[in-house]
Amino acid sequence: MVAGTTAPEDVLAGGPDPGDGDDYRADGPSRHTDQQAAEYFRTNWGLDDKALKHLKDVRSVGGYLRIYTDLPETADNSLTAIILCERGYAYLRSRGVEEPVVFVQAEFGENGNPVLANILGPADKSCRVTSPAPD
Repeated sequence: MVAGTTAPEDVLAGGPDPGDGDDYRADGPSRHTDQQAAEYFRTNWGLDDKALKHLKDVRSVGGYLRIYTDLPETADNSLTAIILCERGYAYLRSRGVEEPVVFVQAEFGENGNPVLANILGPADKSCRVTSPAPD
């Protein structure tokens, strides 16, 4: 499910936003939305899920799953970001992806959509962003 300014039951029902263009900010469904991922989130966690209410869009880009939220860039490694990352990982695994890569991203701001949580492949064991790398 992708939540936002549109009523939850209407999300993705109408297809891409007519204003969707090159400067699209991933703040709601678009022609780039991964419809299967959106359906997976909505079906498995429902419209009343607290973490899911922060989901604005979900896209498969360059082999990666990108989960765009309305969370501020200060929400790195927050419980909500971690939960969404884990769910994105579960989605990719359910699709048979052997080396899932997931990025949970903050709302659009001065720094674009900063990463709040991620899985960077088979060596990454948690969704926590560790930058700089831990000792």
